[in-house]
Amino acid sequence: MELETVRVEGEGPIRHLVLNRPKVHNAVNAQFIADVTEACSALDRLAEVRVVILRGEGKSFCSGADLKAPRVSTTGSIDLSKAGARMADLLTHLSPITIACLHGYCIGGGAVLPAACDFRIAARSTSLTINEVSIGFNLTWHTIPAVIQLVGPARAKEMIILGHSYDADRLLEYGFVNEVVEDADLVARAEALAREVCNQPAWPTFSTKASINAYAKALDRSVHHLDHLSTALMGLSENSRIARETYFSKGERKYVEE
Repeated sequence: MELETVRVEGEGPIRHLVLNRPKVHNAVNAQFIADVTEACSALDRLAEVRVVILRGEGKSFCSGADLKAPRVSTTGSIDLSKAGARMADLLTHLSPITIACLHGYCIGGGAVLPAACDFRIAARSTSLTINEVSIGFNLTWHTIPAVIQLVGPARAKEMIILGHSYDADRLLEYGFVNEVVEDADLVARAEALAREVCNQPAWPTFSTKASINAYAKALDRSVHHLDHLSTALMGLSENSRIARETYFSKGERKYVEE
């Protein structure tokens, strides 16, 4: 499989889905979303695949939106939001068990993409920030319910509304990740967990994952439409523009009446 921004490695029951834009810390653009979607679709059609390990090439797992990507229209932003949601939904409901390997920067979409996986292992270098609100946007990709399911409503409000950065130990304390390892051990630990999954019978494993997802996510779609509508609104907001332009400012930000 030849894709521009990701690659698939491995043979047999365990495959690696590698985010492969290391020069920009695996930043997200439209091609990235299309490639992850295509890779997930292909992997889901391979009956022999039991586990997919999601990881990032280079210094970070994923640094979120590519700031050098062309600006899009309101309609374009809705289309991109829907494409991202399809990607996250497909990853969430893959038949194989999914394991996310977090290291370095995990920002915005790169912070919530692991929430679509079944297991999350964080390296010590992990720094995770859900910064959409801080830059004047809403969190999309249908991922607000996924964050709530991991850390609960109170922690989800803290993480998403305040946009703080969290190290690996705090993520473990909050329940966002399953375990923390040294950076050098990250991939080996994921592969060991993958082999443990493969030692379980396939059909009960797939069935149990599907049942847990169906129960935990029964109400998710009641709010999914708001992702796309809010994206369009935020793109027209003057205060959203101010938030983006002052994100790295240390002073108090001045907003206008809207």
